Amino acid sequence: MAHFKRVHSDYSIVAVTSGSTITLQADDVVVNGNLTVSGTATEVASTNTTITDNVIVLNKDEAGAGVTLGTSGLEIERGSSTNARLVFDESDDTWKVDVGTGSLVAIVTGSGGISDVVDDTTPQLGGDLDTNDQSIVTLSNKDVIIAPNGTGTLRLDNTELALDIVSDPSSKAGYNLIYHKAEGSGGSGVYFKTSSTTDELVSKSKAIVFSIIF
Repeated sequence: MAHFKRVHSDYSIVAVTSGSTITLQADDVVVNGNLTVSGTATEVASTNTTITDNVIVLNKDEAGAGVTLGTSGLEIERGSSTNARLVFDESDDTWKVDVGTGSLVAIVTGSGGISDVVDDTTPQLGGDLDTNDQSIVTLSNKDVIIAPNGTGTLRLDNTELALDIVSDPSSKAGYNLIYHKAEGSGGSGVYFKTSSTTDELVSKSKAIVFSIIF
């Protein structure tokens, strides 16, 4: 038999003894209204939790200009391993992750761009790489290596290869180097260097002159 308790104003259940616990024991508890929890901690021990709200607000009622406590986000309990975290760092307006090392690593800036992918040892692109008129650079005096998986060809489609003027480089064992510097007697300005030879590639007009002279 259903029982109803009707009241005409506020109704409180108060545990008089400090530290007491009030327990509601039923298969289901339905709250037909808003639920406000004013304590300092809320624990949910359910196995399956679903939330209809599509945006969850963290750090609610912040009064400062930004996150006063420095960071706000999600933390995942990992038992005996260090917890993992996804947080927003107010100090540099950056989204950061901690994969269980205890250190936060930046992944996305406040404007939405990727800031650092150094922790991904096998990154892959889901589409064409648009450099947006930017350069691909390396650490100082390091090679830029383009290496196909297995065999392959470095192709330049519908474009040209532009070589900047440089001085003679040092030879590299196992490689032939091609570079550009001021034109010499070959008339091309395109030079090659092997482990034992450095010379200029000869242009067609210069080759004709040389064949007549020699």
